[in-house]
Amino acid sequence: ACPDWAYNNRNIVERLWARLKEWRAVATRYEKTAVSFAGVLCLAATLDWLR
Repeated sequence: ACPDWAYNNRNIVERLWARLKEWRAVATRYEKTAVSFAGVLCLAATLDWLR
């Protein structure tokens, strides 16, 4: 069981991950450290938001 708000927003999150995986670095996780992966993830999310 999960909260209703989490279940209702699940589709939005899944579509976001699908768009972020268009970035090769996010999909294959080339970065060795969690910090550099988070940086690429933030960059991809920011550029997706601006688009």
